[in-house]
Amino acid sequence: MFMTAVKRQRERLVGAVFAAILTIGLILAAVMFGGLLPQGLPPEAYLDRFGEAFGRIFLTLGLDDIYRTKGFLLLGLLLFVQLAVCTGKRLLLLRGGVKTWVIGSVLMHVGLLVFLISTGISLWWGRSVMVEVPEGKTLSLTQQGVPFDLQLERFSIDYYPDSHAVRQYRSDVVLTRAGQELRRGSLEVNNPLSHEGAKVFQMSYGWLIEGSMRQLPDGKAEPFSLANGGWLEQLGPDKDRLRAVLVADPDKHSHRAPEVAFVLVKESGARQTAVVTQGASVKDAKVEIRFDRLRRYSGLQVKQDPGVTGIFGGLTLALLGLMLRYVPLGGSKSK
Repeated sequence: MFMTAVKRQRERLVGAVFAAILTIGLILAAVMFGGLLPQGLPPEAYLDRFGEAFGRIFLTLGLDDIYRTKGFLLLGLLLFVQLAVCTGKRLLLLRGGVKTWVIGSVLMHVGLLVFLISTGISLWWGRSVMVEVPEGKTLSLTQQGVPFDLQLERFSIDYYPDSHAVRQYRSDVVLTRAGQELRRGSLEVNNPLSHEGAKVFQMSYGWLIEGSMRQLPDGKAEPFSLANGGWLEQLGPDKDRLRAVLVADPDKHSHRAPEVAFVLVKESGARQTAVVTQGASVKDAKVEIRFDRLRRYSGLQVKQDPGVTGIFGGLTLALLGLMLRYVPLGGSKSK
């Protein structure tokens, strides 16, 4: 009877460990997928990168925000329950006396629980906003839950001597709230600006293509501002799409007038392409598109992560527990 009970207990332990490993494996697979597929981009970015068919599949399955899908959240909840049950069993072992390896096992499980809870806090209450800001413009970020608005005062690029290769680029910004200046600062790649729990990261730069579009014959001209290669969605009653792409990089071809290739994609999939010089326009039977000017923009990411302290604290606690559990500290583990 005793051997049968031991065997059953061992089988339950192996089954619980296998289930936890399987859950962790699925979570890691989802994390790897999320690392390979950029998350949180505008829908048109996925349609452009993967094509209309596959792009729609990604968007329908929620793979553009995989960490908030029901499947990923259920996996996280399942792992939390498994760890909570296992932690409870480890706590019961303390009734048999305080042993170093038991304390280590408890700390390791508690640390992992803190890590999971903090990760959930980051996923649900954290914010990440990608913005493309031209010089002199102020973005109202407080409407998106960020504790400040942001103005780009100046954007500059440093080049290597006698070369068009970029060495560094930086943004000089002013953080405000309700019209009152909070602070000024400069940010570069890998050197963010922090304020009230939020960080502003320098991510990219590029050109904004500004112009207007008018539905013919008597429609009103509607202004647009697109990042190079960006899309305007659902134009007019026919749900057409418009893409604007610079013909040549103005930084490398400053001697020539800027030109933009406009690609009009009909709902049927048919495409029309026209190259337009700055200050000129192009039209067909239904729409007139005008290219007015280029403006340099700075691509910034504003992040708030309320769970980051708990994430690192949980990992530290788990690492300490791992050391107490498996690293001999002047004695041997009880059997």
